[in-house]
Amino acid sequence: MPEDQRPDEQLDDEQPDDDRPGDDRPEAERLLRRQLDRLWVRQTLRTVLIEQSGGLDPTARVILRAVERLGAVRSTAVAERTGLSRPVVSRRIAGLVDAGYVRTTPDPDDGRAALLALAPAGRALLDGLDAQGDAVFDDVTSVFDGQELRDLARLLARFNDRAAEVLGAGGEAAPGGPLAPDGPVAPGGQADPDRPAAG
Repeated sequence: MPEDQRPDEQLDDEQPDDDRPGDDRPEAERLLRRQLDRLWVRQTLRTVLIEQSGGLDPTARVILRAVERLGAVRSTAVAERTGLSRPVVSRRIAGLVDAGYVRTTPDPDDGRAALLALAPAGRALLDGLDAQGDAVFDDVTSVFDGQELRDLARLLARFNDRAAEVLGAGGEAAPGGPLAPDGPVAPGGQADPDRPAAG
C-alpha cells in the first residue's frame, strides 16, 4: 500500500456498476461485501481516533447505550439486548460503575439483584458522543435526498433482521447501526467485544 494511502482507500478502486445484469447474484454479493468492508475499515479508524481522545472502548459504549435505551434494567436484559455474553456484560458493567458512568440500585422485586441506570457522568459522555456523531452523520448523508435515505434504511433493516435470524444476535447492539453516533455492530448484526464499534 502506498505510504500516503489510507487503509480504506485500498477498497475504493472498485465501484458498483449499475449497468451489470441484475441476476448476477455472486457478483452482486461480492460487490456488497466489498462495500461493507470499506465501511468497516472507516468505522475502525474512527473508533481508534475516539478512543485516543479519551472515549470508552467499543463494548463499553454498546453497553452504555443499552442502559440508556432500556432505563432501569438488570444486566441480564442488557446481555439479551446487545447479544453480548453475560460474563462480558457483568465485567464491563463493573468497570462502568467504578468509572462513575453507571449507577446501581436494589431491584424492588428481588433484593438480590440490582438495576442499572445512567449516572450523570454517563449521560454527559453520551451527549458528547452524540454531538460528535451527529456532525459526522449529517456530513456523510448530506449528498442523499430523503427518499434515498429511507430506501437505505429499509434495506439495512432487512439486512440486520436477517442477520439476527441467522446468527441469533441481540435485537439492537447499538442504536442506528453502522453510521450511528457510536455505532456499528460487526457485519452480521451482533456486537463484537473484540472488534470496534464506531464511536
